[in-house]
Amino acid sequence: MKVNEKRKIFGLTMTRRAWNNVLVYVILIIMVVFWYVAPPVKEEADDGIAQEAESGEVIGLIPNDGNLRAIQIDQLKLALNDGQWQCQAPCRLSEKAAASVAENWLALTMTPTEQPAENLITEIYFGFVGGEEARIELYAEPELMIRLPNQQQNYRVIEFTASQLLGH
Repeated sequence: MKVNEKRKIFGLTMTRRAWNNVLVYVILIIMVVFWYVAPPVKEEADDGIAQEAESGEVIGLIPNDGNLRAIQIDQLKLALNDGQWQCQAPCRLSEKAAASVAENWLALTMTPTEQPAENLITEIYFGFVGGEEARIELYAEPELMIRLPNQQQNYRVIEFTASQLLGH
């Protein structure tokens, strides 16, 4: 063995081939440590609600930022006036029932589902501060479901019935 084939590092003298083997094993050990110790990286989605919610995650329909100003369900029109939800004429609901319907929509929670929605009940339009509008579809089958048409995503409604949301 020639002298120039040996390397001395930290007081250890080994051949070049032995040092290469040591480096390979150290790199493998480091990779295994990072593989099992470091948490997996979750990719961020830019699809809005449809991708924010993982399966089973409970999310709210309307953000709790106070920007909702109007709800229209068929001929029923609810508007926020001076902090109170009021039904605009002609109205089939009492003032208390109108406020209850609006509060139910604000408190509505849902989970994403892959089930196809069937039996459309109605379309609901929401008006927000600044003139922004949103439309959702309410379905009755196979269970009470909301479909966000812009995102092509279905959600299962939690803890509310159609009559609570529609004021029937």
